[in-house]
Amino acid sequence: MAEALVVFDPVSGSMSHVNAAASELFDLRDDRLPELRISDLLPECADPALSSFSTTVRSGRAESRVAVRLDYLSGATYQRSGAMIARVFVLDSTPLVAEHRRDAPAGLPGSGDEPPPDAAPTTGFERLSALWKLVVRRGLGGAGNVRALLVEGTRGLGMEFAALARVEGEELVVEYSEPPQRATTRMTLDRSLERAALARSGTMAVVDTAGDAALAASAPGMRSLLSSAFKIGDTKWVLTFSSARPRESAFENEDWRYVDDLIEALSRTIERGESDARVERLAYSDALTSLPNRIAFLARLDEAIAEADALHGRAAVLFLDVDGFKGVNDTVGHRGGDTVLAEVAQRLRGTLRREEYIGRLGGDEFAIVLPRVADRAEIESIAQRIGGVLTFPFGVEDYRFSLSASIGVAIYPDDAAERDDLLACADAAMYAAKDEGGSKVRFRDAAAAFNDGRVVVGDSSYVLCYQPVLDVSTDRVVSVEALIRRIHPVHGLLAPERSENIANDENGRRALDRWVLREATSQARAWAAAGTPVRVDVNLAAFDVREIAGLFENGEFDADARRLRVEISTGQFADSEEAEKIRAFVQYGAERGLGFTLDGFDGRMDALSAVTSLPIDVIKLDRPMVEGIATSRTARAIVEGAMVVAKSLGWSVVAKGVETAAQREMLESLGCDRMQGFLIAHPMTAVELGTWLRARNYAGREA
Repeated sequence: MAEALVVFDPVSGSMSHVNAAASELFDLRDDRLPELRISDLLPECADPALSSFSTTVRSGRAESRVAVRLDYLSGATYQRSGAMIARVFVLDSTPLVAEHRRDAPAGLPGSGDEPPPDAAPTTGFERLSALWKLVVRRGLGGAGNVRALLVEGTRGLGMEFAALARVEGEELVVEYSEPPQRATTRMTLDRSLERAALARSGTMAVVDTAGDAALAASAPGMRSLLSSAFKIGDTKWVLTFSSARPRESAFENEDWRYVDDLIEALSRTIERGESDARVERLAYSDALTSLPNRIAFLARLDEAIAEADALHGRAAVLFLDVDGFKGVNDTVGHRGGDTVLAEVAQRLRGTLRREEYIGRLGGDEFAIVLPRVADRAEIESIAQRIGGVLTFPFGVEDYRFSLSASIGVAIYPDDAAERDDLLACADAAMYAAKDEGGSKVRFRDAAAAFNDGRVVVGDSSYVLCYQPVLDVSTDRVVSVEALIRRIHPVHGLLAPERSENIANDENGRRALDRWVLREATSQARAWAAAGTPVRVDVNLAAFDVREIAGLFENGEFDADARRLRVEISTGQFADSEEAEKIRAFVQYGAERGLGFTLDGFDGRMDALSAVTSLPIDVIKLDRPMVEGIATSRTARAIVEGAMVVAKSLGWSVVAKGVETAAQREMLESLGCDRMQGFLIAHPMTAVELGTWLRARNYAGREA
């Protein structure tokens, strides 16, 4: 057989590559690879002191004696991540006479030094000896060792299957299973066969389930089983062995003593694993904030750089320093400062997406890794979102502190080709942001601070800005409208543009909708985490159900859909085909928590007939209606009539385009609920809006 090669991470044990010879030797399937660790194949690889060893590998067809050599991979792609390669040479191979058990899974090797499957130990001494030899050889701790003990238990008891589960409330969670594909993640306790073991003093055995209909229903396909419950700390566990064949004789006292020995070994293994996990958390996490510490952060940055090399892409690192934190320590002392830092960490962690990674470097400095970034527009978007969560006040004792963030950005490989150089670039950019007064995002070259947009369409860059909606009865901001604005290289932010005017084809409109929904959702989540929950009204172009369906399926909308409202207009119902498309979109979104707003209402009551059956929350009066309200009796009458109708339907009313105090006064006299326009505030970026709210001490509530 050709040399078998396995590439793995020596820290996590995860495998990134196996060649065809390794797949054949270890009887691996591609779909099982992400679930396995190198210790499942070669337990000796867990010993960092070993550079070579020999062992026995057992697959479903043969037992092979192999020699293994371990080396660190060389080359730019892997050097930073410390990946290792196991080179496995087969010395000799012996075909197995019989299979160990039915339905043996592809994907796990034999344990190595145990007797062949057809030579299972028969006496109590032999079973105990085999069990503890396994424990001594493999050591304690690790999922691979638990599975090895389950394999040994099935051999020792002459059973076919094994499962180890813990009790969580009224549910049973299967943590380990042999074969692995028999594992069920979670089941209700009253429907599991283990419930009897928990109810009968912790043990239960059935020679043939054919005589017990209830047990047969709980364990379809199983004819004999043995189950024993035990505790590790305060957690209840259940160990179950089963077989598709009835047992020829009853379980004896010697079998139960063997099960007790198995439980003792499993308990020690699980406790050792939990202890190792605690040690790892202490070694790689920050005690104050529970964020990854500098060591863990640098390891993740190494991985992002290696991935960028492999994919010929980019990665970015953000340095974030909390502006104004010294004043917190000076006012409430270091204990109060620690409280604020812990909340800063919580807010920052809450605004990150799944692939983004944050660590605390020390003091009030944090760093974030952004893998697989496309360009500066995307990075600016993320940095604005992250910085925005610190703009709302922090409360300590009787004090409230207003903070912000200076963020420095460096991009790999554009700014630096080595990790330490990249960190130095981000650090310098962060101090450039502080030198300019703080509350800014600066890239490596402070003079080239990024002011382009967040997304690029054609030759133009765009950014989401937010305009507040004011509740006039409470003088509080309750929602914001997300507006797409184009960035001009000379003139800066231009007037808001409709999304349908930006993208010229259906694919472009769908992509734009996807970006708007993701960015608005992330920002709404960030504001909520910072203590100011406001709903975000968004304008879409395509209204394609597939876009929001994809976001729900990916989990991006799960808890945050209720923070968004999608704006629709009566004009979209003029065409019957378009109307059906919009209705389908509204129905799908409303069922999953999205809100909807009728935008640009111009006073025509006949236009309302198309939308009265839809789940609309708010109606927004068109700008021309508001412009003439202070001088035109007709305009006032139309607005007053529209408000009467809207309120009878249970809708709130927002007046858009309010620019003068006279307009505001007239709208208030007519009972208008909410207002939006330049009199309240111009559209702002996320960070600017946070600063604006903080300066005016606005504390919103969700509409």
